[in-house]
Amino acid sequence: MTAKRRKRINSWPDFIFTIIVRLLCGGVLGGLACFVFMWRGILNAFAHNNTRVPLVVLSVCGIVGGLIAVFTVPRWQTPWYKGVIAENDETWPT
Repeated sequence: MTAKRRKRINSWPDFIFTIIVRLLCGGVLGGLACFVFMWRGILNAFAHNNTRVPLVVLSVCGIVGGLIAVFTVPRWQTPWYKGVIAENDETWPT
């Protein structure tokens, strides 16, 4: 039975890649969502030559969006997920 057991590949690089992609995409989507909901205030601030406040608000929304995307990673995409194992089956799922 041990001869049939397959060598498991390391899933940590995939997980780190998933975290990075989710952080970047979540940041972009968070910034876009902030712009959609606050576009008048942002454009008004830029029109009055005030660039600091809108950029800080967009940055904070981007960071929040990135963190939400990272912390909502599905359980099955984590490296410590073993899959569904039947009670009478002692082998790893394929």
